[in-house]
Amino acid sequence: MIIYGCDFSGAKNPEGKIFVASGRLDGDSFTVEEVSSCEDRLDLYCLIRNSRAPWGVDFPFSIPEYYLGQQYDSSWDKFIQGAYEDSREQFKQRFGQIHSGKNSRDLRVTDIAVDAKSPVSSTPIAMHAMLYGARRLLHNLRGEAAVYPFQPYREEVPRLYEIYPGHGWKALKLKSSASDALQAIPASFRTEVDSGFEVIISPAAAAAVDARGQANLHARDAVMACIQMAYCLRTYKLDSGEPSKPAFASEAEWKLRMHEGLVVRMIP
Repeated sequence: MIIYGCDFSGAKNPEGKIFVASGRLDGDSFTVEEVSSCEDRLDLYCLIRNSRAPWGVDFPFSIPEYYLGQQYDSSWDKFIQGAYEDSREQFKQRFGQIHSGKNSRDLRVTDIAVDAKSPVSSTPIAMHAMLYGARRLLHNLRGEAAVYPFQPYREEVPRLYEIYPGHGWKALKLKSSASDALQAIPASFRTEVDSGFEVIISPAAAAAVDARGQANLHARDAVMACIQMAYCLRTYKLDSGEPSKPAFASEAEWKLRMHEGLVVRMIP
Protein backbone atom coordinates (compact mmCIF):
# COMPACT_ATOMS: atom_id res chain seq x y z
CA MET A 1 0.00 0.00 0.00
CA ILE A 2 1.23 3.49 -0.89
CA ILE A 3 0.93 6.01 1.95
CA TYR A 4 1.55 9.75 2.02
CA GLY A 5 2.56 12.21 4.72
CA CYS A 6 2.42 15.97 4.39
CA ASP A 7 3.88 18.91 6.26
CA PHE A 8 1.41 21.70 5.51
CA SER A 9 2.05 25.44 5.40
CA GLY A 10 -0.75 27.86 6.18
CA ALA A 11 1.43 30.85 5.35
CA LYS A 12 0.28 33.43 2.81
CA ASN A 13 3.26 32.35 0.70
CA PRO A 14 3.72 28.58 1.18
CA GLU A 15 6.53 28.25 -1.37
CA GLY A 16 9.25 26.01 0.00
CA LYS A 17 7.22 25.09 3.08
CA ILE A 18 4.93 22.28 1.87
CA PHE A 19 6.54 18.86 1.68
CA VAL A 20 5.08 15.46 0.80
CA ALA A 21 6.65 12.12 1.71
CA SER A 22 5.45 8.85 0.22
CA GLY A 23 6.26 5.26 0.99
CA ARG A 24 5.16 1.66 0.76
CA LEU A 25 3.68 -0.39 3.59
CA ASP A 26 4.37 -4.11 3.22
CA GLY A 27 3.23 -6.15 6.20
CA ASP A 28 5.31 -5.12 9.20
CA SER A 29 7.70 -3.00 7.17
CA PHE A 30 7.39 0.54 5.85
CA THR A 31 9.80 2.19 3.45
CA VAL A 32 9.84 5.96 2.91
CA GLU A 33 10.63 6.13 -0.80
CA GLU A 34 10.28 9.75 -1.91
CA VAL A 35 10.14 13.27 -0.51
CA SER A 36 9.24 16.28 -2.62
CA SER A 37 8.12 19.88 -2.20
CA CYS A 38 4.97 21.62 -3.42
CA GLU A 39 5.28 25.23 -4.49
CA ASP A 40 1.61 25.91 -3.93
CA ARG A 41 -1.37 24.47 -2.09
CA LEU A 42 -2.99 23.87 -5.48
CA ASP A 43 -0.21 21.36 -6.22
CA LEU A 44 -1.02 19.57 -2.97
CA TYR A 45 -4.72 19.54 -3.82
CA CYS A 46 -3.98 17.87 -7.16
CA LEU A 47 -1.69 15.30 -5.55
CA ILE A 48 -4.31 14.35 -2.97
CA ARG A 49 -7.22 14.27 -5.40
CA ASN A 50 -5.41 11.96 -7.82
CA SER A 51 -3.87 9.60 -5.25
CA ARG A 52 -6.63 7.26 -4.01
CA ALA A 53 -4.47 6.59 -0.96
CA PRO A 54 -4.31 7.41 2.77
CA TRP A 55 -2.73 10.73 3.73
CA GLY A 56 -1.42 11.85 7.11
CA VAL A 57 -1.51 15.66 7.09
CA ASP A 58 -0.35 17.97 9.83
CA PHE A 59 -3.10 20.58 9.98
CA PRO A 60 -6.17 20.81 12.23
CA PHE A 61 -9.37 19.51 10.65
CA SER A 62 -11.65 21.36 13.05
CA ILE A 63 -11.82 23.82 15.95
CA PRO A 64 -12.59 23.51 19.67
CA GLU A 65 -16.20 22.65 20.49
CA TYR A 66 -16.78 26.02 22.18
CA TYR A 67 -15.97 27.97 19.00
CA LEU A 68 -17.71 25.47 16.74
CA GLY A 69 -20.87 26.05 18.76
CA GLN A 70 -20.47 29.84 18.90
CA GLN A 71 -19.60 30.35 15.24
CA TYR A 72 -20.93 27.36 13.29
CA ASP A 73 -23.90 25.92 15.21
CA SER A 74 -21.80 22.97 16.44
CA SER A 75 -21.64 21.61 12.89
CA TRP A 76 -18.36 20.52 11.27
CA ASP A 77 -20.11 20.42 7.89
CA LYS A 78 -21.17 24.05 8.29
CA PHE A 79 -17.62 24.98 9.35
CA ILE A 80 -16.19 23.46 6.14
CA GLN A 81 -18.94 24.76 3.87
CA GLY A 82 -18.24 28.32 5.03
CA ALA A 83 -14.58 28.25 3.97
CA TYR A 84 -15.01 31.11 1.49
CA GLU A 85 -17.30 33.32 3.56
CA ASP A 86 -14.45 35.20 5.27
CA SER A 87 -11.26 36.86 4.16
CA ARG A 88 -8.11 35.77 6.00
CA GLU A 89 -8.35 38.83 8.28
CA GLN A 90 -12.07 38.35 8.93
CA PHE A 91 -11.48 34.72 9.86
CA LYS A 92 -8.78 35.81 12.32
CA GLN A 93 -11.16 38.30 13.93
CA ARG A 94 -13.71 35.55 14.64
CA PHE A 95 -11.53 34.26 17.48
CA GLY A 96 -9.65 37.33 18.68
CA GLN A 97 -6.20 37.35 20.24
CA ILE A 98 -5.58 33.89 21.67
CA HIS A 99 -2.35 32.60 23.15
CA SER A 100 -1.99 28.92 22.41
CA GLY A 101 -2.48 26.55 25.30
CA LYS A 102 -3.39 29.14 27.92
CA ASN A 103 -7.04 28.15 28.19
CA SER A 104 -8.55 24.68 27.77
CA ARG A 105 -11.55 26.30 26.06
CA ASP A 106 -9.20 27.23 23.21
CA LEU A 107 -7.97 23.65 22.79
CA ARG A 108 -9.67 20.60 21.40
CA VAL A 109 -9.61 17.54 23.65
CA THR A 110 -7.41 15.85 21.03
CA ASP A 111 -4.98 18.83 21.09
CA ILE A 112 -4.54 18.38 24.83
CA ALA A 113 -3.87 14.66 24.32
CA VAL A 114 -0.92 15.30 21.98
CA ASP A 115 0.26 18.56 23.59
CA ALA A 116 -0.52 20.53 20.42
CA LYS A 117 -1.23 24.23 20.03
CA SER A 118 -4.70 25.67 19.80
CA PRO A 119 -6.00 25.69 16.20
CA VAL A 120 -7.48 29.16 16.74
CA SER A 121 -4.45 30.74 18.42
CA SER A 122 -2.72 33.84 17.07
CA THR A 123 0.39 33.69 19.28
CA PRO A 124 3.12 32.59 19.60
CA ILE A 125 2.41 30.87 16.26
CA ALA A 126 -0.49 31.99 14.07
CA MET A 127 -2.21 28.62 13.98
CA HIS A 128 -5.41 30.24 12.73
CA ALA A 129 -3.52 31.04 9.52
CA MET A 130 -2.84 27.34 8.96
CA LEU A 131 -6.46 26.58 9.82
CA TYR A 132 -7.64 29.13 7.26
CA GLY A 133 -5.75 27.47 4.40
CA ALA A 134 -6.47 23.94 5.60
CA ARG A 135 -10.20 24.58 5.79
CA ARG A 136 -10.24 25.77 2.18
CA LEU A 137 -8.32 22.69 1.09
CA LEU A 138 -10.86 20.42 2.83
CA HIS A 139 -13.69 22.45 1.27
CA ASN A 140 -12.32 21.89 -2.24
CA LEU A 141 -11.84 18.18 -1.61
CA ARG A 142 -15.51 17.66 -0.67
CA GLY A 143 -16.85 14.65 -2.51
CA GLU A 144 -13.36 13.74 -3.72
CA ALA A 145 -11.85 12.55 -0.43
CA ALA A 146 -12.94 10.93 2.83
CA VAL A 147 -11.92 12.93 5.91
CA TYR A 148 -11.45 10.85 9.08
CA PRO A 149 -13.37 10.67 11.39
CA PHE A 150 -16.04 12.97 9.98
CA GLN A 151 -16.81 11.02 6.82
CA PRO A 152 -17.18 7.29 6.15
CA TYR A 153 -14.33 5.29 4.66
CA ARG A 154 -14.37 5.00 0.87
CA GLU A 155 -11.72 2.83 -0.74
CA GLU A 156 -11.96 4.50 -4.16
CA VAL A 157 -10.98 8.00 -2.94
CA PRO A 158 -8.05 9.51 -1.00
CA ARG A 159 -8.45 9.29 2.79
CA LEU A 160 -7.24 12.14 4.98
CA TYR A 161 -6.13 11.70 8.59
CA GLU A 162 -4.96 14.43 10.96
CA ILE A 163 -1.38 13.88 12.13
CA TYR A 164 0.84 15.88 14.50
CA PRO A 165 4.49 15.15 13.62
CA GLY A 166 5.67 16.75 16.88
CA HIS A 167 4.00 13.95 18.81
CA GLY A 168 5.81 11.38 16.67
CA TRP A 169 9.21 12.93 17.39
CA LYS A 170 8.42 12.95 21.11
CA ALA A 171 7.26 9.33 21.02
CA LEU A 172 10.60 8.37 19.48
CA LYS A 173 12.46 10.59 21.99
CA LEU A 174 14.11 12.47 19.15
CA LYS A 175 14.44 16.14 18.25
CA SER A 176 13.64 16.91 14.63
CA SER A 177 16.36 19.56 14.58
CA ALA A 178 19.16 17.17 15.65
CA SER A 179 21.73 16.54 12.95
CA ASP A 180 21.23 12.77 13.06
CA ALA A 181 17.45 12.79 13.62
CA LEU A 182 16.57 11.15 10.30
CA GLN A 183 19.16 8.39 10.65
CA ALA A 184 18.04 7.68 14.22
CA ILE A 185 14.37 7.07 13.37
CA PRO A 186 14.53 3.29 12.53
CA ALA A 187 16.37 2.29 15.71
CA SER A 188 14.36 4.63 17.93
CA PHE A 189 11.12 3.30 16.48
CA ARG A 190 12.06 -0.27 17.40
CA THR A 191 13.13 0.77 20.91
CA GLU A 192 10.42 3.27 21.82
CA VAL A 193 7.31 2.21 19.86
CA ASP A 194 7.29 -1.28 18.35
CA SER A 195 10.18 -3.71 17.98
CA GLY A 196 8.14 -5.71 15.48
CA PHE A 197 7.75 -2.89 12.97
CA GLU A 198 10.56 -1.97 10.61
CA VAL A 199 11.03 1.57 9.31
CA ILE A 200 13.31 2.10 6.31
CA ILE A 201 14.23 5.46 4.81
CA SER A 202 15.56 5.09 1.29
CA PRO A 203 18.79 6.88 0.29
CA ALA A 204 16.80 8.93 -2.25
CA ALA A 205 14.34 10.10 0.41
CA ALA A 206 17.13 10.90 2.87
CA ALA A 207 18.98 12.92 0.23
CA ALA A 208 15.81 14.87 -0.62
CA VAL A 209 15.11 15.66 3.04
CA ASP A 210 18.54 16.97 3.96
CA ALA A 211 19.62 18.30 0.57
CA ARG A 212 23.22 19.46 0.33
CA GLY A 213 23.72 18.61 3.98
CA GLN A 214 21.22 21.22 5.15
CA ALA A 215 18.50 19.92 7.48
CA ASN A 216 14.99 20.77 6.28
CA LEU A 217 12.59 20.57 9.22
CA HIS A 218 9.49 20.77 7.00
CA ALA A 219 10.67 17.79 4.97
CA ARG A 220 11.57 15.87 8.14
CA ASP A 221 8.08 16.46 9.52
CA ALA A 222 6.57 15.15 6.28
CA VAL A 223 8.62 11.96 6.73
CA MET A 224 7.44 11.64 10.32
CA ALA A 225 3.81 12.17 9.29
CA CYS A 226 4.19 9.45 6.66
CA ILE A 227 5.69 6.98 9.14
CA GLN A 228 3.00 7.70 11.74
CA MET A 229 0.28 7.25 9.13
CA ALA A 230 1.67 3.90 7.98
CA TYR A 231 2.08 2.50 11.48
CA CYS A 232 -1.34 3.67 12.68
CA LEU A 233 -3.11 2.24 9.64
CA ARG A 234 -1.44 -1.10 10.14
CA THR A 235 -1.82 -1.21 13.93
CA TYR A 236 -5.21 0.40 14.57
CA LYS A 237 -7.04 -0.68 11.38
CA LEU A 238 -8.16 2.86 10.59
CA ASP A 239 -8.71 2.21 6.88
CA SER A 240 -11.89 0.18 7.22
CA GLY A 241 -15.60 0.54 6.71
CA GLU A 242 -16.47 -0.10 10.34
CA PRO A 243 -15.22 2.79 12.50
CA SER A 244 -14.45 1.97 16.11
CA LYS A 245 -12.52 3.77 18.82
CA PRO A 246 -8.81 3.21 18.22
CA ALA A 247 -6.60 2.31 21.18
CA PHE A 248 -4.79 5.66 21.16
CA ALA A 249 -7.98 7.72 21.61
CA SER A 250 -9.56 8.57 24.96
CA GLU A 251 -13.28 8.24 25.57
CA ALA A 252 -13.55 12.04 25.67
CA GLU A 253 -11.84 12.39 22.30
CA TRP A 254 -14.02 9.73 20.73
CA LYS A 255 -17.17 11.33 22.09
CA LEU A 256 -16.27 14.68 20.47
CA ARG A 257 -14.76 13.28 17.26
CA MET A 258 -17.61 14.44 14.99
CA HIS A 259 -17.13 18.00 16.26
CA GLU A 260 -13.43 18.35 17.03
CA GLY A 261 -11.86 15.59 14.99
CA LEU A 262 -9.16 13.19 16.15
CA VAL A 263 -5.38 13.37 15.93
CA VAL A 264 -4.06 9.98 14.82
CA ARG A 265 -0.98 8.92 16.77
CA MET A 266 1.22 6.10 17.95
CA ILE A 267 1.18 4.77 21.50
CA PRO A 268 4.80 4.69 22.76
